[in-house]
Parts: sequence; structure tokens; C-alpha cells
Amino acid sequence: MADPIQDSAAVLAADTIELLESRLKRLEYLLTGDVSWNGEARGISHPNNANETVSARLENVENEIFKLMAKVPAVREILTLYTRFPDLFQTTPPTQLPATPDEQTIISIIFSYATAFPETASRLTSLKDLPIPPASDSAALASLQPRLDKLAAEQAEQTREIAELRTRTALLMQRWLEVGVVGGSEVWSEWEERIEAAERKIRQWEVQAQKAAEEI
Repeated sequence: MADPIQDSAAVLAADTIELLESRLKRLEYLLTGDVSWNGEARGISHPNNANETVSARLENVENEIFKLMAKVPAVREILTLYTRFPDLFQTTPPTQLPATPDEQTIISIIFSYATAFPETASRLTSLKDLPIPPASDSAALASLQPRLDKLAAEQAEQTREIAELRTRTALLMQRWLEVGVVGGSEVWSEWEERIEAAERKIRQWEVQAQKAAEEI
């Protein structure tokens, strides 16, 4: 004998799946124009195979949602927003709506901003009283635009030349260091070695001359 509670649960699950599928098809129709759905829910029937079970149909609904996300970026963005900020999609129950403030509270709020009204009106009046510059001045400023463009081009050219001069200066400094400083050091080192060799020769000659004088 069939259990009426299980039958009711099965009917409820089938109704829920039908509702999810119909909403998904309607959403897909609104976003993509797919006309495969006629707007009418299918009748409730018992599953004939594994593909018609509740879990399989739920998985099918999930796959359809993923396909819709791939086709419509807005759906993907909304689901991402829902994942990050689920509170934005929760409606406030009527019992939790903020109460309307009483008349005294509203009056006090208005009076707290009353001093800003004359100041705002004065600023608006001052803006209205500002003189509008004559058209000749605007035309004169507009006529300066070609000269400004020419000056900007000249400045860009000067900037390029300065950059080129800096590069050449750096290369010259590098060459001077290599030739003038490093090369000069090598020359001085070579001269110092020659002077030391000459001094040794002179000492040898002096010693030989001194020995020859002593023998005589």
C-alpha cells in the first residue's frame, strides 16, 4: 500500500522542479529569445528512468543555468554579485519595515536644514548675477588655439632635442672616462715603470764607476 506522505512529498518535489524549470525557461526566453518553451508547465508524471528523477532534473536545471551564464554575461555578473552580497537580494518582510516618524520628528529634521535654504538661495542668485563674458573674448581665446598647438609642438621638439643631447653627453662622458682617466692612468703607470728601470740602471752605473775608481 502506498504511503500518502511519500506520495505528497513526491508531488511537492515534482511541483518544485516544474516551477524551477518553467522559471528557467522563461528567463532563457527573455534573455536569449529561445522559443522552445511555450510558457506552459508540463504535467506531473512519475519518473520512468533515472534521467527523470528529482536529482537528475535538478542537475539538468543547474547545467542549464551554467549554459545561460555562458551565453549571457549579465546572468554571470548577477550570480557573482549574489554570491558576494546575498543580503542585497533578500526582501525585507513587511513586519520589519521602518516605522514612519511622527510629525514632530519630521518638523525637527526640516528645521535642522532651514539655515541652509537662504545660503543656497543666495549662492544661486550670485550665480545668476555673474556677468557672461562677451563673445569677442571667447572668439579671441579660440583664435589662440593654433598658436598654442604650434607652441606645444615646438616644446615637444625641444624636449626630444634635450633628450638627445643628454644621451650624447652621457656617451662623451663615458668616452672621456675611458680615454682620459683610465687611459691616462695606464700611461702614468707605464712611465713610472720606465723611470724606475732608468733609476736602477743609473745606480748600477754609479756603483760600477765607484768600484773602478777604488781600484785605481
